[in-house]
Amino acid sequence: MGNAFSELLRRHRLSRRLTQEALAERAGISSRSIAELERARGRRPRPRSLEQLATALDLTGEEREEFIAAGHALIWAGRTGRPGRDDKGTTIPSDLKWRQLPADLPDFVGRDGELARLRTALDPDGNGTRLAVLSGPPGVGKTALAVHAGHRFSSWFPDGHLYATLRGAGADPADPADVLAQWLRALGVDGSALPAGSDARAALFRDRVAAQRVLLVIDDAGGYHQVEPLLPADRVAVVVTSRLPLTGLPGVTSIDLRPLPGPAAVKLLCLVAGEDRVRAELSAAADLVALCGRLPLAVRIAGARLAARPHWTVETFNERLADERSRLDELRHGDLAVRSGLHLTHQRLTPAAARAFALLGELGVPSFPGWPVAPLLGVDPAAGAAVLEELLDARLLEALGCDPAGQPRYRFHDIIRLYARERREAEIGQAEWTAALSRAATGWLALARQAQDHLDCTRLYLDDRDHPAAITDQRVAAVAAGQPVEWFEAEREALGGLVPACAEADQAVLARCLAGCTADFYDLRGHYDDWQQAMNVALDACRRAGDRSGEATMLRGLGSCLVEHDDHDTTISTLYAAQALARDVGDVAGVALAGKELGLMLSITGRVHEAEAELRAAVEGLERAGLPLSRSLALTMLGFTLRERGETAEAVEVVEAALDIARSCGARSVEAYALRGLAGALLACDRPRQAEQAARAAVVTFEQVGDLIGAAQSLRTLGEALARDPHRWDEVEETLTAAADLFRYKGHRWGLALTELSLGEVEARLGDPRAIERLHRSLRYWTDEQVPALQARTLMALAAASEQRGDPDTRELLMRAYELYRVLDAPVAAELAVRLGMDESATRPKIR
Repeated sequence: MGNAFSELLRRHRLSRRLTQEALAERAGISSRSIAELERARGRRPRPRSLEQLATALDLTGEEREEFIAAGHALIWAGRTGRPGRDDKGTTIPSDLKWRQLPADLPDFVGRDGELARLRTALDPDGNGTRLAVLSGPPGVGKTALAVHAGHRFSSWFPDGHLYATLRGAGADPADPADVLAQWLRALGVDGSALPAGSDARAALFRDRVAAQRVLLVIDDAGGYHQVEPLLPADRVAVVVTSRLPLTGLPGVTSIDLRPLPGPAAVKLLCLVAGEDRVRAELSAAADLVALCGRLPLAVRIAGARLAARPHWTVETFNERLADERSRLDELRHGDLAVRSGLHLTHQRLTPAAARAFALLGELGVPSFPGWPVAPLLGVDPAAGAAVLEELLDARLLEALGCDPAGQPRYRFHDIIRLYARERREAEIGQAEWTAALSRAATGWLALARQAQDHLDCTRLYLDDRDHPAAITDQRVAAVAAGQPVEWFEAEREALGGLVPACAEADQAVLARCLAGCTADFYDLRGHYDDWQQAMNVALDACRRAGDRSGEATMLRGLGSCLVEHDDHDTTISTLYAAQALARDVGDVAGVALAGKELGLMLSITGRVHEAEAELRAAVEGLERAGLPLSRSLALTMLGFTLRERGETAEAVEVVEAALDIARSCGARSVEAYALRGLAGALLACDRPRQAEQAARAAVVTFEQVGDLIGAAQSLRTLGEALARDPHRWDEVEETLTAAADLFRYKGHRWGLALTELSLGEVEARLGDPRAIERLHRSLRYWTDEQVPALQARTLMALAAASEQRGDPDTRELLMRAYELYRVLDAPVAAELAVRLGMDESATRPKIR
């Protein structure tokens, strides 16, 4: 412990098998006071309290005398000399030295930046007001830093240090008048000479410390009302710790503490648990401090538990902490517990704020704007805003600043969120939680629909608009409508978390509507992993609920997403299943929409005849369903399939029809898609100048709507058009490199591999030696992905490069390409047969 009295108090209490709470009840003082006395946290017992504790502990004889003597020694700790009286009759120590600061932590780490700011603020030779406030959430180390700073800069305050704990975060806050009385007694004022009332005591205190170089450390202040009466005259430095920043105090230096940086947190763990032990498992130690949220208190407790259990490895403790539901139970050691400080703060919340705290914690989203508080509670926006402010003042929530859409955003520290979830389970029933979740999720859905309606993107038609979702806050709705991409980006993690939350709460319709509504945005911005996860979760929820229509829609959404994941067999089987289920439930539009995606995949994998049949059926079905934009997309895909079959003139006509539809609807993203398809068809017709114009227009339009992958694909097509002119190689290389950079940035492997192929083809025509390696890389990719049309195209480019070098492998490469084209029934197979001196008609396969 920190002193003889603390050790005696704890030893006698434990020997009598008393908890701190039981001893407090016996002695008639608070359990917090006992805890602080045992921890040597700066509290000194009053003479009367010493007698009460001795009696409550049943101490007699020498034990009682020893206990009382240790308490008196603590009261007078730091004082030297014999007491006398001043000219006002006040009893004071002869040298006016007061040393009330608790002992400094021997394992204090980090906080170099904060200490530098404190040095500037407290320097008696500086120009500051010598008033600093350390603020932050529970367990972040405010008291530790204040005490450490007091000891580090103690030489600046030769006339003494005074300390008081105000218990502002608890249910029993200290009265400033009592604190002033405590300090005045320490300064030698007899109890009989203490004036009544806070103002009179404050005046006397200011008089007693005037012209002295003194440091006051005021710990755990609840607000201005506790601090202001304690502020002394000039030359006296003050450090206050509080959950609140107290920026309204005159001339204050406000320092808000954050969790420790990772390396500092690991260093603290080393100092508590043992350097060699922690360094031996450094990676696991980094994980451990992360599980502790890098809160100094939590890390200290974790280190103490490891030190007390030498048979544990750090990884063993990580496994125990992995379960969020029991993590707070694990972060407890003796009288130290993360939960205790949070419990005290929670007790002071109003009922509405306590309920919001619990509901927000259970919501499970990484961050959130302010508006969800109102629907969670079922109150109006103004009442929700007031509750939010209360949670911020209590430091149970952290303000993150504005998100990309300009909305103020908030989050829980991980440890605080765990405590909030505990409160939800303890205080709010499942039915009430489900209703609150439904209200909040419906609010997010309404705003997502508002943003979706203002997105310029292709439409997947996965949301069920028959499920109502009304907007209740028009100011937030204006943000979603005015900045739809930014709004979705800001809410991306929240929306991703709400889908599984709704699914877990058996709100399948909400889960699939949220997943479906966000899919257009995921497609636009290339967030394919988010898209796939949302579809899978919503699909499972629909299956559990027996919602076959929703299941068909989510299957289609999953298949559309898998198109971008390069797993062709799974994609095609998923889309066939979606199409079949849509047909079973009578969803005509769903059948056609699934057929559109199927046609694209079948064409990519070389099954061009099946692709053409699916796409022509989709074009007709989408016309009957009244979905012109999807029909435009299907026509563009049909144009690609016709081009693969060698029907290039018809491909141009079909894609031009698609472009007309898109333009008539004013849909720029669909127009851009058709422009890119038209550029490819024109290139196949050997019309490179027109292809260049269409590709450039596609690049510009995709960039305008924020579709970077679409822009990259169009740049690749533009590069292929430019490559038809051998004098424009520098422009070709610049364009294709720009496309590759975009694909690489977005993690789009398919687009990057296709761009590599385009570059390799141009390099091969120019005799560039880089072509061989680049094309072999491309061939491996298309072989692994089982895309025969692109395998064959790559083999043709390799053959051209080999032929220029006089390589005897040229014929073998051409033969491999021929076999692939023959199976695909591509027109180029006949040209290759002639070139290879073969009777192509004898080997042509039957058309499937």
